[in-house]
Amino acid sequence: MMEEKHKLALKRKIISNLKDYGVIWHEKTRQVIVEDFREVQRKLAEQTNSKGQEYKSKVQKYLAQSSDIDISRINPYLVMVESKTEHQRLWAYATSYWSVPVTVGYGRRIRYFVFDRQNDKLIGIVGLCDPVIGLGVRDDQSIGWTKDQKMQRLYNCMTAYILGAIPPYNKVLGSKLIALTLMFPKVRKDFYQKYKDSPSVITGENKKPYLVYIDTLGAFGKSAIYNRLANWDFIDYTKGQSHLHITANGSWELIRQVVPDDVFNSYKFGEGPNWKMRILKRGLRELGLSEDMLSIGWQRGYYRCTLAENWQKYLLGDTNQVVWKDFTHRDLVSYWHEKWVTPRLDTLQTNLELELDL
Repeated sequence: MMEEKHKLALKRKIISNLKDYGVIWHEKTRQVIVEDFREVQRKLAEQTNSKGQEYKSKVQKYLAQSSDIDISRINPYLVMVESKTEHQRLWAYATSYWSVPVTVGYGRRIRYFVFDRQNDKLIGIVGLCDPVIGLGVRDDQSIGWTKDQKMQRLYNCMTAYILGAIPPYNKVLGSKLIALTLMFPKVRKDFYQKYKDSPSVITGENKKPYLVYIDTLGAFGKSAIYNRLANWDFIDYTKGQSHLHITANGSWELIRQVVPDDVFNSYKFGEGPNWKMRILKRGLRELGLSEDMLSIGWQRGYYRCTLAENWQKYLLGDTNQVVWKDFTHRDLVSYWHEKWVTPRLDTLQTNLELELDL
């Protein structure tokens, strides 16, 4: 009897948590009602990201003033994020500008600071993590692989779970530049070096760590960052399921209480998002709630960035040889200046001058 009372209390608390962030669960229709997705995400982001602002004084030396930037001389370089305290503080500070909840990434993870060579100030950040195991828009519409093919080659894919510029670089199309940095040869080479001796979590095999495919999701529908950007292709929208409106509002630990340890641990396969979704579904069922609570209708644009000429043949297992696309640091930065900056230089300069200094 006490167990059922406890479950009922948890159920009520989860529904209350949702309501606090603008998500209404309609018990009779078994539907989630959301009036303003952006407002929901903004509130969740305040909960998960805002604490990074407390580090501003400690990371000030990395932050640009508008007067530090000559737009025509912006030239990015990548620094891999390390576990040292200074890096963690700077990362936390940068993520505090995100208007959607920022997760820590799943499984394998590579994070970069993107600095400007002209002043050694932070342009923005990018983080790669293991991709979702099951994603229809990728599996069916983008790659077109079978389940067996995916299990063999998903290892060669990563997801950009966070990507963007911070002020004042966000006012001069810095996020588009950061998206281009993922094509720097350094990224695929760093990936190879980091994972060349690491067996795949899924198969246990020592696979060739060739990073041939990077994908990402727009925060709300399509994203201006990737629109008309070289080598970034929009494929379609996701179906609208999400866990963030539950896991980022304080309810993850509540649901965790009703999932048996053996189930919780057995599902921790690669520590990917699918594992979290499965745990949530199990927990919601245990509490007498519905899996439909995950169908929030938050459709996100799906984008891919391919690093190999024969990326699809490689991911389908039709070849074991990778033919890399001929990207260079110099060409990518030149493209950004010529395509996006020079034609808009006066406008971007005005944006920069109007930006309040950090």
